[in-house]
Amino acid sequence: MNSTLDRYATSRATSARAREIIAGGQHLSGRALLSEQPPLYLERGKGCRVLDVDGNEYIDYLLAYGAIVLGYADEEVDAAAFAQARQGQLLSLNHRLHVEFAECLLRWFPAAELAMFMKTGSEATTAALRIARRATGRRRVIRCGYHGWHDWCLPLEGWVPDGLDEQVLEFDANDPDGLTAILAAYPREVAAVIVAPEMVLPSRGEPLHRIAALTRAAGAVFVLDEVKTAFRIRPGSIQRRYDLTPDLTTVSKALGNGWPVAAVLGTRAVMEHATGMHCSATYHGEVSAMAAAMRTLELIEERGVLDHVWTQGERLIEGFERAAVRHGLPIEMFGEPLPPMPMLRVTGEDAGLRDRITQTFFGEMMKLGVLLHPRHLWFMCAEHSAEDVRRTIDAADQAMELASRT
Repeated sequence: MNSTLDRYATSRATSARAREIIAGGQHLSGRALLSEQPPLYLERGKGCRVLDVDGNEYIDYLLAYGAIVLGYADEEVDAAAFAQARQGQLLSLNHRLHVEFAECLLRWFPAAELAMFMKTGSEATTAALRIARRATGRRRVIRCGYHGWHDWCLPLEGWVPDGLDEQVLEFDANDPDGLTAILAAYPREVAAVIVAPEMVLPSRGEPLHRIAALTRAAGAVFVLDEVKTAFRIRPGSIQRRYDLTPDLTTVSKALGNGWPVAAVLGTRAVMEHATGMHCSATYHGEVSAMAAAMRTLELIEERGVLDHVWTQGERLIEGFERAAVRHGLPIEMFGEPLPPMPMLRVTGEDAGLRDRITQTFFGEMMKLGVLLHPRHLWFMCAEHSAEDVRRTIDAADQAMELASRT
């Protein structure tokens, strides 16, 4: 890694070019992680490491916001996709992989009986709610968590059509009583309750079971948004971990190990309402990403990935907690019992102090070659070795020592 003050010079120059020609100055997920740092431009990734355009190498815990579970540029996954692409990746009509991929997905989700293919998690959640509305003949939706960028889940004034914010209501999944109150306020009007299970902190099954029961008692569809959790959480999903039976499930991210693929899965009773309903786009039937996803799911099992990311995530959380205590920092680590998706939060009432600690700690971690997000979940992958985690904990100890002097 460069040791000069100009370690991000090429990223800065590239960012200046981007501001002239790209709306917003950069692709949104590539925005600067810290206000005092430039947006990073990455050149390539392999395993759990990425290299930026200035030659700085990082152990990466962003992993394309959870899309990577085996590691960047996995040769077996990419070979499966390339082999299919050479035979035609987007054909005019149906393909046998549509059937084989659906069968593969349904084996991972015993409660599901039918599948529908998408390309992104945002598309999957939007399609799930369209199906739920048709199945129930209702319009309102109650949600908890982040479900994508589409209008229905970001109903902010001035950004979306008038009245949409009245159809989409929010609740806290950690407090199911709040859901009870909303359902009571809108009897026979709610089509679906959609929950991103990582929002239940610490994650546990009881609130989710209660949410499912309340939803069904109101005649609505229970949608579990497992875009982030599926294929990373032991034994494969939140619903398998807690014996949940959602009416609809949405999956994406780790499913393709970086290849763009998503799906809606569900019971026959609900999913049959998708028949004849337009939920299709040009690239939904593209099969090279399906081939990549099928190989990804095979390798997750063959390589024992779910146990590995669980164990290394636990080690990372414990190491960061010890370092925070040692340096007397107001830091909380979240992850139990979902250690493959840890998160760090700086606490305390002094907003200025919180910001100084955040800028110092995460900025120093970047200089030490570790890429962490200050406001988002982190992710573990199969290529994070015990040595990588040890190096990360050592770096955190140094960064926290510096942050303790702010």
